[in-house]
Amino acid sequence: MQFRTTNKIFSIFAFLISVSVYVITVQPTFSLWDCGEFVASAVSLGNPHPPGAPFFILIGKIFTLLPLSTDYGLRMNYLSAFSSAGTVALVYLISTKIITNWKENVNSISDLLIVCGSSFIGALSLAFSSTFWFNALESEVYGLGTFLIALAVYFLMRWWESADESGSDRYLMLVAYIAGISIGIHLLVVQIIFIAGLMFYFRRYEYSLKGLVLAVILSTAMFLIVYPVLVIGLPQILNLNLWIGIVILSLLIAGIYYTSNSNRKIANLALISIFLIITGYSTYTMVILRAQVDNLSINENSPEDFNSLVSYLSREQYGNQPLFLPRRYSTEAMHWRTWENYSSDSEFLWKYQINEMFNRYLFWNFIGRAGYDQGAGVDISKLWAIPFLLGMLGCFYHFRRDWRLAIVFLIMFLLMGIITALYQNQQDPQPRERDYFYVGAFLVFSLWIGFGVAGIIEQISQYFKNRTSPIPLTVTILLICLLFSPLNMVRANYHYLDRSDNYVPFDYAYNILQSLEKDAILFTNGDNDTFTLWALQTAYGIRQDVRVVNLSLAQMPWYNLQLKNEKPFGSLPVPMTYSDAQLTELRPLQWPESKPIKISVPMSAYPDTLSMKPGEINFEMPATISQQYNGQMITAVNSSDLIVLDILKANNWERPVYFCITLTSNNFIGLEDYLLLEGMAYRVVPFKVGSKSNIAINELVMNECLFNLTDKFYTHSARGFSFRGLNDRNIFFTEDQVRMIETYRTLYIKLSKHYAMNPETFEKANETLREMSSNISESMIPVDYRVKYDMAMTYYKIGETGMFNLYLPEIESDALAEINRNPLNSKGFYSPYRILVDLYETSSQYGKAIDVLNRMLLVEPGEPNITAKIEDLKSRLESDEN
Repeated sequence: MQFRTTNKIFSIFAFLISVSVYVITVQPTFSLWDCGEFVASAVSLGNPHPPGAPFFILIGKIFTLLPLSTDYGLRMNYLSAFSSAGTVALVYLISTKIITNWKENVNSISDLLIVCGSSFIGALSLAFSSTFWFNALESEVYGLGTFLIALAVYFLMRWWESADESGSDRYLMLVAYIAGISIGIHLLVVQIIFIAGLMFYFRRYEYSLKGLVLAVILSTAMFLIVYPVLVIGLPQILNLNLWIGIVILSLLIAGIYYTSNSNRKIANLALISIFLIITGYSTYTMVILRAQVDNLSINENSPEDFNSLVSYLSREQYGNQPLFLPRRYSTEAMHWRTWENYSSDSEFLWKYQINEMFNRYLFWNFIGRAGYDQGAGVDISKLWAIPFLLGMLGCFYHFRRDWRLAIVFLIMFLLMGIITALYQNQQDPQPRERDYFYVGAFLVFSLWIGFGVAGIIEQISQYFKNRTSPIPLTVTILLICLLFSPLNMVRANYHYLDRSDNYVPFDYAYNILQSLEKDAILFTNGDNDTFTLWALQTAYGIRQDVRVVNLSLAQMPWYNLQLKNEKPFGSLPVPMTYSDAQLTELRPLQWPESKPIKISVPMSAYPDTLSMKPGEINFEMPATISQQYNGQMITAVNSSDLIVLDILKANNWERPVYFCITLTSNNFIGLEDYLLLEGMAYRVVPFKVGSKSNIAINELVMNECLFNLTDKFYTHSARGFSFRGLNDRNIFFTEDQVRMIETYRTLYIKLSKHYAMNPETFEKANETLREMSSNISESMIPVDYRVKYDMAMTYYKIGETGMFNLYLPEIESDALAEINRNPLNSKGFYSPYRILVDLYETSSQYGKAIDVLNRMLLVEPGEPNITAKIEDLKSRLESDEN
């Protein structure tokens, strides 16, 4: 009774401590990447990106209805916080069950402290590891998914304890149901089926190598029956003929009845488990039902029947990838450019896919993380590797005390770690860090930390047996391990993971939408400039008049059909001349390197003040695809480029059309001369205003956005940006968020450069730069040296030489460091070489400019423009000396 009561108290404390920290540090609204999409999908019961997550969306919907906050994003974040804290409590309980399994009896206070204390330390080490803590603070599937993994393992341990008792198989049935509903969260959770098979073997049968191999084969077969046979195969069968599915289900029920009556227990258990998995998997019926709702704001792939559901589940829109070989397979330029870094597929497999994409993440969590920029390495000074050493010791000790369960958990660690990394066959580089995939492996490692603590206490206690009381010794070791593992993790990670005042994703999306006029059409491209907008429109009701056109999705027929035919929130459909049949068949089109395009312009589209009204715009639309074929270069345009062109023509200048500022010139289809920067978007106008090298700005709109800041948000069109927290030194901004904030600085600089073109507005240029520095702290948020260069040159142009001289040494230091890091970076307007030469020439430091140009010649030997510039600077240097 003493142990059971104490065990419950410790598990409650594990939950309360972790959930308190998570609630204190949780993001106050939605985060970046998929989080905005999941928040919007939960509020609207929509269908997010393939393969979907209907069970997560259903639970998320419940949380959005709870009066926990006025912010829907925060309500969804609480789902992750509470489920993650639940995972911590379950890990504690799993650990105590494993330790008591080898200790058999917990009779003394010392034994109780060993079991409960070491398990508590292991559980909190998971709670405050960087990846798990990060997942607990945002609206992603991994918090709830890890909870289901822990819940399944907990029930497996309950079964392990009572396997010889009547009715114990109900725990295995619960695990099967958990596996079924987990399909509706994330397919990685389904791996628990394999672990269940191995535990069943080790508990029910005598060990032999042959038996273990057979158990592995049968466990693999069980996993494959679920995925892909059930997950993919069942909808395919139902698509062929619904009656076939009904017959199969009837046979399954008949099989359950027969095996029950004939006392075939294992067969009966297997059939009931399959039935329960299918029952859990039935959450996907919601996907089909919701896909049939008219004007659903988020309905990716539009899986309204079994055929399209198969495509949705198979993630067909992302293309196919090899399971085993080759390891380097991508045709994308950003990937094959990195292939030369690896001598072979095997080296790529080890150095990148295993060492970089799993080992590094494991070391981040339990040795120390060097930083939070992408590609950051390991820093032993952060955690002193103590959690890692405890975990390794715990793994060894687990094998020493209970090798059967140790084998199971080692396989679970490998399966949810390295094997998952190999299965995903990730290419270099990735758009972001992928450590969140491996929380199942980190969960196992945290169990080992607890076992390591228990092992240390038991061994030291054995050494000091009969010399000292075991209780003070046990308490001392527990306190030391508590200090140097979970509490040290809190110390190292708290500042970087505390998002309690971080509104950057919300504000960034808000500022984009409030840059636009009513009923605008906005072209976007990535996750962070699309999902965040979907969240604002769907969950918060902000600027629902705007139609967001994601150019990545615009290559998909289902998406273009939705744009053309549906009216989410009552907004206007996106105009297109293509018929539905043409949109269904639209593909990339062979195209010359550039092709002249004309779009007619009605007279009513021109401003009254414009004297020349030519009635059309003319531009060269370039090819965006180039590929070698039979020794010949074939050029083409993407179907998304054709969609942009068609929308512009069909719109006939009736509604404002914008390109999001996050897009590059590759997306502009040659329209740079007709783009006008208005806040966070480039507006397409029917007359020439700029050029490819110098896109014009709308001074009035820029002033309304940048000088009319607000802490409130409005659902209607209301110009005025929100920059909450950008001067708060307690907030840590991620690399992605810093890039977003740099965009704000770029807007201020563009406006200041606009004012610097006219001596009469020099003071406005200076005021704009001061406003930027006032609103966006330079000491808190580092300024890129290229941005500093623009600032310095603007200051110089308007006569503020003091400010120019202030920034000069900072830019010089950063640019030289960039040259040393990447000496081949010599092309482009913002090349560090060109920046330094310009700065040195402006400040009459011709000798230094010549030195930089000579270094540049090493990269571009014989380049005539460089040699000519050197000669020019030499003559000016000689003139100054004379």
